[in-house]
Amino acid sequence: MDTIEGIRPGLEGRLERVVEGDLLTRHVGGKGTFSTPAMIGLMEITCHRSIEPLLPEGHTSVGYEVHVRHLAPTAPGSTIVVTTRVTEVKGNKLLFEVDCYEGETLLGSGIHKRAVVPATF
Repeated sequence: MDTIEGIRPGLEGRLERVVEGDLLTRHVGGKGTFSTPAMIGLMEITCHRSIEPLLPEGHTSVGYEVHVRHLAPTAPGSTIVVTTRVTEVKGNKLLFEVDCYEGETLLGSGIHKRAVVPATF
């Protein structure tokens, strides 16, 4: 696969969620806080969903690299917004910039790499 029709730098994704349930880690005490694995998972989901309608039939995307910093805590019940942007397309490999905000506060930021591959299920 040399190119992926329609997936180009600048393509954006967005996901809004309330921090509750499985998005919380409670080992820190109190009512818990937004967990780093949950934030990374939401970043991956948002990247995939942003390109999913443009994938060739019979293909999916899989993450293969994540470099993210979790910069600030988030309380249960808070609303977070994950934003993603394709910054590079090389064959079947995609590079995304990913951010997570609560209001104006940057909670997490970094890059995520995905590959477009044949779906095997």
